[in-house]
Amino acid sequence: MFGLQFIVEVQDSFAELMGYDAGFGQILFYYIIKAPSFLTFTLPAAILVSVLYALGQLHRNNEFVAFRSTGMSVFRVTRTIWFSGLALSIGLWHLNANFIPWSVEQSRTLWNNLEYTHQAKNLAVDQVGIVKNLSFDNRKDGRMWFMNRFSNFTNEAYGVTMTELNDNRIVKRRIMAKQGYYDDIDHVWVLEQGLDNEYAISGEDAGEVVRSIRFDRLELQDIDDNPDLMMLLDKRPKDLSFLELNRLIDNFDRDDNAKIIKYEVRLQSLIAGAASCLIVVGIAIPFATSGVRVNPAVGVSKSIGLFFIYYILASVLNALGRQEIISPVTAAWLPNGFMILLAYVLMRRVR
Repeated sequence: MFGLQFIVEVQDSFAELMGYDAGFGQILFYYIIKAPSFLTFTLPAAILVSVLYALGQLHRNNEFVAFRSTGMSVFRVTRTIWFSGLALSIGLWHLNANFIPWSVEQSRTLWNNLEYTHQAKNLAVDQVGIVKNLSFDNRKDGRMWFMNRFSNFTNEAYGVTMTELNDNRIVKRRIMAKQGYYDDIDHVWVLEQGLDNEYAISGEDAGEVVRSIRFDRLELQDIDDNPDLMMLLDKRPKDLSFLELNRLIDNFDRDDNAKIIKYEVRLQSLIAGAASCLIVVGIAIPFATSGVRVNPAVGVSKSIGLFFIYYILASVLNALGRQEIISPVTAAWLPNGFMILLAYVLMRRVR
């Protein structure tokens, strides 16, 4: 399964990497740092197949009959596997929280660098890595941004409008600039050649300009809306790392931005997904220890079928969570609860 995911990734990206004039070493390095992100789905599947094979062999050779004849319970026979499943779930959690985010972010950074370097050979610097019509609504701090163009390559923006609003979403200040840039060191925006307008927000003159100042250069103190954060909201949740999802949710809630719900669902599904290693152990053990000895494929087929039902159920509930029909926590954990209950019932039947 890891190999299949790797092959799909190569088919999707190899031609583009070659088009960016990437060397063999760069392409190889890209796939090496991309590969760990496949573990989220591959590791539980590998555990399932391993447990089924190992216990299936014991079952076919009547080893379980020998164990049970000594009075040992199924849990006592398989407790090492249970503890291993728990340890692997904890390990998967740490992978999702630390190593896999590094893999996702570094592979994306490498991809962008290759793309921008290729563009720089054929375009002017201010045309490289351009995002058009970038908009960002920071409801938490009462600011709205719009940029005609923003360059990921230089952090420069063109045609910038920054609007400040009060708690009632009434405009109190609007800055329009021909261009600007984000200072990564001081974490501030610097705008150039523009107009800074202040508006009355109450009384008869509400909505009217009360002060207008032209400027050649304006440093926006205490306004640190990071362009990277702005663009995260335009990416698919599955393309973001655990840390990036956390970053979005820490900065916004559903009242601030309606888009945030789908990122909450994705984050909760990554957290809940760590328990899948333990869940597949609970599914595999009953089928492997009680299947038909002359045809062990029966137990294998059933347990693998349940494994895929688990993922289908998770996908359906995640979709319901994104539609706000159920909460993100419910969408993420309900499949786990169902499979844990099923594993418990199956284990009781084995006893």
